Formats: sequence, C-alpha cells, structure tokens
Amino acid sequence: MRFEPTYLVTATFAADVVVRREPHRAAHLAHVRALLAAGTALIAGARADLSASVLVLRAADAPAARTLVEQDPYWRHGVWTAIDVVDYLAATAHTIGRT
Repeated sequence: MRFEPTYLVTATFAADVVVRREPHRAAHLAHVRALLAAGTALIAGARADLSASVLVLRAADAPAARTLVEQDPYWRHGVWTAIDVVDYLAATAHTIGRT
C-alpha cells in the first residue's frame, strides 16, 4: 500500500464555541465544502462534545495543511484557539491496492 501525504488536523474550539461560531458557521461550512469537493479534505467534522474539529487533509506537507486550516473563518475569527497537524497514514479507496 502506498500512502499519499495526508495530515490529521485537530482544531480546538474556544470555550464559548456555541455562541462564537454562529456568525461564521455558513462561511466555515462553505470552506469545508470546497475542500471536500476538491478532494483536499477526505473527511471533516466535529467531536460530539464540541471540544474540537477534526479533518483529514491531503497536502504537500504539514505547513501546507496548516495553511488550509488557517484560511478557515473559524480560525480567522477565534472560534478555533489551537491547531494541531500530524502526519496521518490514510487508507482510502485510492491507496488500497497500489504499490
């Protein structure tokens, strides 16, 4: 199996996320929708306890993955307070069976 450069991103929510995210939610969802449509994001969502968002991104390297997340309205408006990016070995329909 051959893995593409993929990154697991955890973006921590502010303590007052429920209030803080509302004015920026539509723009955030549009940003995520565009990443998914382009195939840049393999998956995106939030932890059920609203402590963090979790994304799996394709990117050239970790700084490029971080840049994608920093462009999100949630980061620009303080809905997320921290971003963690780590290498991730994503098995996808595209990588299974390739050598």
